[in-house]
Amino acid sequence: MSKKKAKSQPMSASDVTLYIFRILVSFYCSVFFVAMPLFYHNKYYDIGDFKYKMFMYITVIFLTISSIMLIIYLIFQIRSKKVNLTSFKELIRSLSVTDWFVIAFAIVSILSFLFSPNRTNEYPTFFLFKGGEDTNVVNLPWEGYSGWNMGLRSQLFFVALYFLASRLFMKSWWRDFLYMMLGSAFIVFFLGVLHRFNIDPLELYENLDEYYRYKFLSTLGQSSWFSSFMVVLMPIGMSFFLFNDKRKSVANILLTAFVAVSGATFVTQNSDSAYPAFAATVTILFAVSFTSNERFLKFWEMLIIFVASMKVIGICQLIFSDKATQLDSLSIFMSQSAATWILLAVITGLYILFARMIKKSNFNISEHKLVRNMIVGIVIAAIPISIIVTYLNTKEIIHINVLKDVGYLTFNDYWGNCRGYTWRNTVELMGEPMWRGMALLGPGPDCYAAVAYAAEPRATEMYNFWNHELVVCAHNEWLNMLFDEGILGIISYLGIFVSAFIVFIKKADNPVLTGCAASVAAYFFHNMFCYQQILCTPMIFIIMALGMWSMKASVTGAESVKWS
Repeated sequence: MSKKKAKSQPMSASDVTLYIFRILVSFYCSVFFVAMPLFYHNKYYDIGDFKYKMFMYITVIFLTISSIMLIIYLIFQIRSKKVNLTSFKELIRSLSVTDWFVIAFAIVSILSFLFSPNRTNEYPTFFLFKGGEDTNVVNLPWEGYSGWNMGLRSQLFFVALYFLASRLFMKSWWRDFLYMMLGSAFIVFFLGVLHRFNIDPLELYENLDEYYRYKFLSTLGQSSWFSSFMVVLMPIGMSFFLFNDKRKSVANILLTAFVAVSGATFVTQNSDSAYPAFAATVTILFAVSFTSNERFLKFWEMLIIFVASMKVIGICQLIFSDKATQLDSLSIFMSQSAATWILLAVITGLYILFARMIKKSNFNISEHKLVRNMIVGIVIAAIPISIIVTYLNTKEIIHINVLKDVGYLTFNDYWGNCRGYTWRNTVELMGEPMWRGMALLGPGPDCYAAVAYAAEPRATEMYNFWNHELVVCAHNEWLNMLFDEGILGIISYLGIFVSAFIVFIKKADNPVLTGCAASVAAYFFHNMFCYQQILCTPMIFIIMALGMWSMKASVTGAESVKWS
């Protein structure tokens, strides 16, 4: 007897609503990773404000439609009697540790706003769209400081994006989304390299002073925005390169090009804060590469391509010295010094050695994880050791002449492009009665300047130190969150990143979770010297969300790298 074909069941109204909802979320994520990095208006003259307004408009429209879709979906669920105490308990049980930290952060941010001494009861018409203009801010902890806009409104948007992307992204969109995300990053990186040789195909530098050419590049504007974007997306492309075993595939060619342009833009972006982020990325990829011989060799190939690309930039800087932008000493050292030639030779030598060992013997790298653990342990130990050495060197407790020549090992007000002054001043502010009285919740989201410039003589001292420019954050995202939203704010906010990293790194057996883990770690270390902004902060929240989604959607390494 032949089996009768089972008739496909028609989709219910709630299923149709949910399907459309998934398309909406997937479409927003795709548009975000293309439009935010690539779109600009009026060149560099209002690029930060334009990107903020673009984010606000597309996100408000997206969240408005999402709210309507959610209400419709719940109505259908209630009508079909699928909403009850049992379903509510299942929803609670489905929340991960990271989910709870995100919820806690949203609650703390709201409380910080409500108890903020800087809050007013004045809201402008269409208040969701206001901000990023050269006007007095109406409600500081809601909108955030003009030009930064990291008030409660933005924080709640980050939370909403996390929950929507982690639950509703469509698996069928995954491959196309990766193409768009890494493709837009490649374009941004490539334009950044061209700009460092004063090649300007989009004419963004037209009528721009030389001072700003040094500070701005690609379609992102400030170099700090560029480095933030780079360290968030570069690890994802490098992770997919590591896991792609099909060497002759189109995917491998594209990923090789991505790694090469990453090395080129890394050494020309000229932000020192990118180096600890890169070190974190390489350490994670090194640890993951011990899962197989093929992956281990791919790791060394990746390093060879990356460092060789840096050296090619160095050669170009020497040949086209009249065109090349004069970068800081660390960038020039990495691209032109003999030490990095030696590094490239050592990496190449190790690759050849390991390739021969694998080919001629039964060598299996997965059996040598003790070596991996020792090396990773040394890298991790280097962090507290460097802090201790810096303290001892600064206090002149140790007297080693070599250390005196390393500026990073002497902490003072001018350390890290004057971050030393900002950090010291921030810690001193938190020691004053005004801040201690609101230590649990802080003065409110994005209210750093309101407190820092509230009293004399500190306000005058800060104005004079910064040549009458206003400093509106601590230039350390984690210190700034502690200051703005207090002890509860930093615990919940740090908990999001730490818990997400732990989840990803424990299951880093595919390029998705490895890339997410490396991206989170890179963002963490980079933003010890940087700050929240409207491009990369929502981006890292979406990346964490997609990491969580990928585990539930069973997006494996094999599925993810079949691009060709």
